[in-house]
Amino acid sequence: MLFGQEKPHRYLVSKVFFSLMLLKTFVVSVFLSLIIGSSAGAQESTYYQGKTLTIYVGRTPGSGADLAARVFAQFWSQYIPGEPTVVVRNLPGGGGTRVWNYGAEVAPNDGLHVLFSPTNGAAAVLKEPGLRADFSTMPFVGGLLSPNMAYIRTEKVSSPDQLLTAQGLRFGGQNPALRFDLLGRLALDALGVEYQYVTGFPGGADVFNAIRRSEVDIQVASLGLYRFSIEPTLVDEGLAIPLWHNPSADTEGNVMALDVVPDIPSYMEFYRSVHGRDPSGEIYEMYKWILPRVNNIVYAALLPPGAPEEPTRILRESFVSVTNDPSYQAEEQTMYGFSLPLIGAEEGTEILRSLYDVPDEVASFLKAYIDEVR
Repeated sequence: MLFGQEKPHRYLVSKVFFSLMLLKTFVVSVFLSLIIGSSAGAQESTYYQGKTLTIYVGRTPGSGADLAARVFAQFWSQYIPGEPTVVVRNLPGGGGTRVWNYGAEVAPNDGLHVLFSPTNGAAAVLKEPGLRADFSTMPFVGGLLSPNMAYIRTEKVSSPDQLLTAQGLRFGGQNPALRFDLLGRLALDALGVEYQYVTGFPGGADVFNAIRRSEVDIQVASLGLYRFSIEPTLVDEGLAIPLWHNPSADTEGNVMALDVVPDIPSYMEFYRSVHGRDPSGEIYEMYKWILPRVNNIVYAALLPPGAPEEPTRILRESFVSVTNDPSYQAEEQTMYGFSLPLIGAEEGTEILRSLYDVPDEVASFLKAYIDEVR
């Protein structure tokens, strides 16, 4: 009996010994992982500790872009390990190109200098001489999409179906290469609307005031301006009606209506409602091609070329964290009436690269299209 029980006993001892060895190996592995992880975390948490992060905005103090950057900066530091001091510096000039040229040519690429400003994708596509920065070489940290929409005075058009036959319409704008003007002209032309383009207004508020004075009839405006100024003073009073919002799109040509504008149809939906078919044609294809390149990224945060990978990763992750912060979202609601959709690093990088991969026929069309109304 004892001899018969000896084998199971030895087997049990061996099994216990083997299990203990496995447990020891597991504990050591976990311990080493914690040490390595703590070391990496320590490096991450100290990169910005005791340092100053400077954010450059290519607009004047008090402007919409300046306020957007400053509100974002108030929250950014708390999501950056080490909580650096964040300073906002204004670098206006060159129609918004000065700040990007500074970032590409002058700003140190140490991860402590961020360009956070409205982009001008059309200037990059057209290779305009004032913009020397190459966005495709500048690490994309994060971006915010600022929706925009078109509306019209009811004195000329009281319902959407009247737009196609209306006479004497005047479309007010600021600059032929500006996204509001470019998208507005392409949209109206693709619809087949007869209109006169009146450009040169200093800003969106100036176009809005011209609408109120009956100097122009149509405007493409930011959704924020629409919610806080246009809607309560014109639309609610029966003096204007919304037409469409310019949707989001990817570089493959897939178009998506924006969730933040549920009460205003997308351009594609509006087109179908007045024509009874999907939009098509050369001008519409150009509208669709230009959408992601001038409309998706409005406020972009970029780093100078050659910025190190570690601060780039930290800033990207913290940028996303800010946009998910309920307190920041509450500030957005106060400023805009909605939250600006996030453009992540992967999508933003792809869009910026596409600005420099422009088919010759597209470049030729856009240059001629803009030059004819300069």
